[in-house]
Amino acid sequence: MAMDGIERDGLKAGDVVIVTGGGGGFGRAFSLRLASMGARIAIWDINENDGAETARLVRQNGGDGGFFRVDLSDPASIAMCAQSTVSTFDAPYCIINNASVFPRAEVIDMSLADWELTLKVNITAPFLIAKTFGPMMIAQGRGVVINLASGRAVEGAAKGANYACTKAAILSLTKSLALEWAKHGIRVNAIIPGQSLTAMPLAATPEADLHAHAKTRNPMGRIGYPEDVAGLAAYLVSSDAAYMTGQGVAINGGAVMVP
Repeated sequence: MAMDGIERDGLKAGDVVIVTGGGGGFGRAFSLRLASMGARIAIWDINENDGAETARLVRQNGGDGGFFRVDLSDPASIAMCAQSTVSTFDAPYCIINNASVFPRAEVIDMSLADWELTLKVNITAPFLIAKTFGPMMIAQGRGVVINLASGRAVEGAAKGANYACTKAAILSLTKSLALEWAKHGIRVNAIIPGQSLTAMPLAATPEADLHAHAKTRNPMGRIGYPEDVAGLAAYLVSSDAAYMTGQGVAINGGAVMVP
C-alpha cells in the first residue's frame, strides 16, 4: 500500500475473537457483527443461558461461535477458560474486554466486597487476560485488543465510584498496553460508550425513562443501541484502523465529549 512496505493488517476470515460478557447487550452485538466479518467467536460469560444463546445466534447466522463459561472474578477460572478456548479454536487475533459489573452504592455505604468484586471483574480480569494471551499474540505478530470504558471514567459517578474508578483504570491500561505492544503489531484501543439499551442501565431505570431522558438530554436526541457500538468495534478490528492505537473513542451521541 505504501512505500514503507508495511502491511496494513486487519481482521481476516477465520481469525479468533474473544468477547467477554458475550451473552448479551454489547457482547452479543460484538459477537454477531464480527462473526459476519468471518471471525470465529469465543463467547465468554458467567451466564450459561445467555452465552449459549449468543453462540446459537452466531451459528444461526452462518458464523462459527462457541460458548465458554467463566467467572472473571476468579483467576483460576480465567486460566481454565483461556486453555479451553485455545484448544477449541486457536490463539486469538482479537480480545474484546467487554464484561463488567456495577454494584451501586454511595462510597460511605459501599461494602468492601462490592468494591473488590468490581475491581476484580472490571480491571484485574482484563489485566490477567492480557498476560495470558499476550505472548501468543506477540508470537503471531498481529492482533487487536478492545477495552470497554465509560463516560463515567472522566465524569465520575454518584453511587458508582467503584465502576468509575475501574473504567478510568481501563483507559490507562489501554494506553500502557498500546505502548508496550505496538512494536509487535498489536493495536490496543478503548471504546467509551454512552448510555445504551443494555442490561446495566435497564437494571436501574425503566426503558421508557431512558428514552425520555435521552430525548431531552442527549444532543442527538436518542439513546444508544448495542449495534451502534458494534459498528465501532468492526472499524477498530479492520485494516482501516491499522494506524490507530492507544485511543479512547467515545460513541455516545455527544452526551460526553471526551477531549
